[in-house]
Amino acid sequence: MAYDDSFPPALPRPLRAPPGVIETVLCIAAYFVMQFAFGGLFGGISMLIARHYPEQVPAAPDRLILVVVVTLLCSASLTFALLLRRWGVGRATDAGAQGLGFTQPEGRYVAIGTALGIAAPVLGGLLTQLLAGDHEVTQAVSEIADNAHLAMRIALLPVVVLVGPAVEELLFRGALLSILRTRLGDNWAIVLSAVIFGTVHLPDLGWLWYAVPNLILVGLFCAWLRVRSGSLWPAFVAHAANNALATIAWFTATANQ
Repeated sequence: MAYDDSFPPALPRPLRAPPGVIETVLCIAAYFVMQFAFGGLFGGISMLIARHYPEQVPAAPDRLILVVVVTLLCSASLTFALLLRRWGVGRATDAGAQGLGFTQPEGRYVAIGTALGIAAPVLGGLLTQLLAGDHEVTQAVSEIADNAHLAMRIALLPVVVLVGPAVEELLFRGALLSILRTRLGDNWAIVLSAVIFGTVHLPDLGWLWYAVPNLILVGLFCAWLRVRSGSLWPAFVAHAANNALATIAWFTATANQ
């Protein structure tokens, strides 16, 4: 019988220390800075091409959607690479408080995530109407789609529904929630991560404070799912379902104008 007589025996490689609060916050900030930088870069390139070849490029609303799509894809790809490299495979696949939660969830939590994702825009919309009164609330994605062609709106959907939720779940319910859970416990971590998630979207909401509770509600649902299921995927499902319904509502309203 063959056996390993090497000495000393191989030991499992220890996990690297997880990032701290400051590093995690900087990773979140880097994602939004990258969006700003890539948006400016690709937007400038788009304007330059349109100036020299006006007859061969799409109209301005369609070009803007292309810029948004490429910007989000680049920002999300670099963010995933940065966080997964920093956290390492061991912590990325850890279902506990110190991991990112890339583990297979129980089917019931996927179903619960779907239900919460469908309920979130309904409950959040009612909450926003209650707080906003007669004020109108729009998000950047709805303004982008106002005058774009149907094909370009459809091209924007996968980015808004899949790419955006994926990277935001990694940042807020993966890295940030993990850091907060190890320091504050599950309950406070869920609440604080949801508040931070809603607050950082203020620029997209035109700094309208009464639209933030809607996103805080989404953050609460997703953080609770991450903690209870031990996996990031149910939170992603809820976030994607919420974005899908909200985006379809925005595009439908625009088409009927």
